[in-house]
Amino acid sequence: MNRALRIIFSRYGIVVIILVLVLGAIALANDRRQTPLDGMESNSEGTQGERTSEPITEDDGFATEACDGDDCFAVEDLPQEAVDRAVAFTAAWLNPNGYGPNSWHNSIAPYLTAERADLMEGVDPISVPATKIEGEPEAEGTKVTIPMDTGTLTLTMVEGPNAWLVSAIDWEQS
Repeated sequence: MNRALRIIFSRYGIVVIILVLVLGAIALANDRRQTPLDGMESNSEGTQGERTSEPITEDDGFATEACDGDDCFAVEDLPQEAVDRAVAFTAAWLNPNGYGPNSWHNSIAPYLTAERADLMEGVDPISVPATKIEGEPEAEGTKVTIPMDTGTLTLTMVEGPNAWLVSAIDWEQS
């Protein structure tokens, strides 16, 4: 008995055990002819019946920026109201009144999603890398790009229950 345990728990025994487990898992996976995602219904005898729905494909129906072809959906432009909210947020973000961290957060929070507002809590407005807006905002998809004196501010906008809100803030230094 002691000799058998020594062989099983040696490095060769462990390798054999792992190999048996892996081969067993592969055998079970190959034996199963139907997965829940293939859209086929199986009966009690294990044979496949008729197709229950369309099979799942790689395309999830959401458009991506690199999408080409007939299956892509055009991203709608943001309404002017969203662009105006982005500019209003930017004006408050620049902190023209010289607020401290708490007052500054209170001034920008109405323009932010709840998640983004939570992330911005405690941020010192002195860390804002710009001092003024330098050009006209440009909307592309759900993003509004605003040229600033020291770089470009890109805001991702989402439609909130009462107004358009900033869900992401991206800064690119020029």
